[in-house]
Amino acid sequence: MSTVPILKDLSFYSNPDLQKSRYENLIKSFKVNFPNDEVNFIARSPGRVNLIGDHIDYNYFPVLPMAIEVDVIASVSLNDSNKIVITNTNPNFERYTIELPANLENIDKDIRIDDVHSWGNYFKCGLIVASKFLNETTTTNSLKGMHITFNGTVPTGGGLSSSAAFCVTSTLAILYANGCHQISKSDLTKITVVSEHYVGLNNGGMDQCASIYGEQGKALQIQFKPTIKGIPFKFPVENLVFLITNSLQVSNKQETAPYHYNLRVVEMAIASDLLAKKLNLENSELVKDSNLGGFSLRSVMDGYCGEWKDDDYETGILHLQKMIDVVETKLTNKKGYSVDEICEELGISTEEFKTKYLTKFPIKFQALKLYQRALHVYKESLRVLQVIKLLSSNTSDFFNKFGELMNESQQDLDLLNESSNSKLNEICSIALSNGSFGSRVTGAGWGGSIVHLTNTEDLPNLIDSLRNYYKQEFPQISENELDEAIIDSKPGMGSCIIASTKF
Repeated sequence: MSTVPILKDLSFYSNPDLQKSRYENLIKSFKVNFPNDEVNFIARSPGRVNLIGDHIDYNYFPVLPMAIEVDVIASVSLNDSNKIVITNTNPNFERYTIELPANLENIDKDIRIDDVHSWGNYFKCGLIVASKFLNETTTTNSLKGMHITFNGTVPTGGGLSSSAAFCVTSTLAILYANGCHQISKSDLTKITVVSEHYVGLNNGGMDQCASIYGEQGKALQIQFKPTIKGIPFKFPVENLVFLITNSLQVSNKQETAPYHYNLRVVEMAIASDLLAKKLNLENSELVKDSNLGGFSLRSVMDGYCGEWKDDDYETGILHLQKMIDVVETKLTNKKGYSVDEICEELGISTEEFKTKYLTKFPIKFQALKLYQRALHVYKESLRVLQVIKLLSSNTSDFFNKFGELMNESQQDLDLLNESSNSKLNEICSIALSNGSFGSRVTGAGWGGSIVHLTNTEDLPNLIDSLRNYYKQEFPQISENELDEAIIDSKPGMGSCIIASTKF
């Protein structure tokens, strides 16, 4: 079983010398915050970029991200107090103190999420899931006091999973501090997948898994059936580069979730239940595996087409093509369903509808676009399997074929999932005219980042064209901000513990 590595140096970075000064500054900041303490260890987890396969992970279809080198690091000291104090090298994040309960038995009730949005809430997410894991799997019944200073290079709201990187780092730090020194990647993934649910984000698990399972020079195929796991793979070409550009349109997932992220989850859950009814699958042995207690689009497909294993790509492609036809013929209201229409088709009352779909997570909507969301999930999942086949082929046209699938994905994210916008589309268009083979919004969307497929030969021209765009769009942007907005990142290592402070 693969465990989270414990390292003693920074050689896993592509530029260790650059990172050395950053880590040294982290420890200096820690000593300012906690002058009487010594750092015991550093916990670290990276952000991720999803190459293809967005808004399908919570329907249990495979996705294709990679961990990147921007990350969240945390210097940690232990004490015998009943408090955890977190600080940050960024002065915008104020010192935050958490009183620890006497025992771990009711941790999710004893640790309360603040009503006012704060960075401390995300740490509490990690604290809750780590404590529950310790309570269930060890004899530990109380937590060590901790002093922590964080530093992050993952852009906040940039679509590169800054919140997941922070939550995983927090969880890992708490587990390691309390004696879990051989933490399996599988266990860390399982417990952190649900961490952000405590702040009301109904995510699937791709972000956490990619952050944990990342390997240098490799991307990941993340599978969700029968269990969540990451499978590293190499690309079949040597000169491949993924350029990541932050659109500088910030989309805070927690604040916008009611009409963006969570609404998509609810629309897809309703679409799944409606398809199950129309396909006469309601009373079958179909697994009810959605976050809302009904069917997922994956379970509907398995019920209608027969179960398939995630690595049986040919069968998966056939099943997804069949489900695309099903959506076209069964979800006939292509403008958007009203609550009354859905209730009539499902044969339930308005109150039953509200109880099942509108109470777990807050959402806001005018019409529920079930056709568009279901069609996006099946088409996007089909593209993921097509890319996986492409990766194992010896085609001489790899860049064009992969780029074409990325561009199709962007079109559907814009028109079917509606998680792109005109500015994001403009950045994609500029990139495609200047050296990108494929450009698409990555992550949750509605802002955030765009990933571009290019090669080492075309990379300089692509960077220059995008720098010119940013200078025109944001006349006040500094050179440092430009450098942070355009990231040439290689696939990086996943979560780890650095057990030394001598770099």
